[in-house]
Amino acid sequence: MSKRKISEERKQQLREQLEKARAKRKPAEYKNIHPSVLALPDEDNYSFKNVKEWIKDSKEQVSAFNKSGRGLKVSPQDKQKASRDADNKRAYIRYCEHYLKTGDWISPKSGLHEEHIVVPKCVAMAYYPDGAPKRSVGVFYPDINMVWTKELDGQNHQVSV
Repeated sequence: MSKRKISEERKQQLREQLEKARAKRKPAEYKNIHPSVLALPDEDNYSFKNVKEWIKDSKEQVSAFNKSGRGLKVSPQDKQKASRDADNKRAYIRYCEHYLKTGDWISPKSGLHEEHIVVPKCVAMAYYPDGAPKRSVGVFYPDINMVWTKELDGQNHQVSV
């Protein structure tokens, strides 16, 4: 079988045809992506573009972990580690996809290589019966504009029963 030859003139016609078809095409409608995610600029850490890149990279890592765990000369411990790492990456992919769908980041870490620790933010305060606020260590509270720490927790309100 020989490869069919196309003249340069015909190639140019096909390129122009493809350009016209692409110009007519409507921009993509991301119906499965939460509007708050789409509204973020591309420079934002949690932008649609960045999170898609994180998902793509994580899928490549899952593939690499699976491949490294299938070798004949791989010890059982290494197979188990590769399987565990692949499962962790799959979970991270699910977290990223959940964020794109709902706009809520539920993973304790974020970033291309999960290098950033996510600090939860309190959006609705809870109070003890005497009116003192309930707080958890490691949570950002907008009323005090800081993360509640163990040092601050020493002053934690105790309810006597």
